[in-house]
Amino acid sequence: MENTHIKVLKKHYIFALFSILHSQFSISHAAHYEFDIYYGIGAPDFSFNNAPLSISIYPWEHFGFSGGIEYSKRKKSNSNENMRGSMAVIDSDNDEVSFDYTMDKYKDELSTQLLSIPVLLKFRSKWFYSSAGVKIGIPQNVKVKVSYENFKTEAYLPHLNIGIDSLPQMGIGKFGDDSFTTHISAKLLFLLAFESGIRINLSKNFALLFGAFIDYSVNKGFDRGLPNVIEWVEYTDGAMVNVNDGWREWKPWSAGGVAKLQFGFKR
Repeated sequence: MENTHIKVLKKHYIFALFSILHSQFSISHAAHYEFDIYYGIGAPDFSFNNAPLSISIYPWEHFGFSGGIEYSKRKKSNSNENMRGSMAVIDSDNDEVSFDYTMDKYKDELSTQLLSIPVLLKFRSKWFYSSAGVKIGIPQNVKVKVSYENFKTEAYLPHLNIGIDSLPQMGIGKFGDDSFTTHISAKLLFLLAFESGIRINLSKNFALLFGAFIDYSVNKGFDRGLPNVIEWVEYTDGAMVNVNDGWREWKPWSAGGVAKLQFGFKR
């Protein structure tokens, strides 16, 4: 279903872009066309734009618009060197159990590939350029990798005034190091985008561009109802302590630098 949706979106986008190109060519036979191939890198949502392609049309001398395809890798992580906490639970006998837990080097890293379709208004002069508009982002393969070291729990039973440090069948004890990966379903992102920088003309048709960009999603890629990072789960003959990822929502934004190779011509 998701792949079909993406194919339909691409089809309509390509048709719309072709229609705009045709109409603008009819309006101005002296329109200026530009093709950009570029790399960019940004943070705090670490983003790496891998050789995206854009097409720009300037029906007027300094103003125009552009569209294209961008493919970027996005990562963001949370970490805690010494995670400590406690939680109170009620067991099947209706008795309160107090758990203390410690964990070294807990880390969860969210990563995804983002296919984006930009629709931008552009300004250019001989030495300067800028663009602003929106991007439709299609997240691919969204996942969270969780790792931790030296995980251990202890329990205290107030009604018996007893402390327990080793009872694995009840989720109490030393559990060492571990890691796991969780895959997440995400939805379309709508990002506001701005970019600005300088132009260095190499020849009549080629130029190098160096600039700064920022993009910000106006909606959340996902919004999950999750238990706490540490979760005590009781079952028929015992209990266990689960470690979960902490990503309840994702609303990405990134700012950074970009370098472009541009080819342009008039028609």
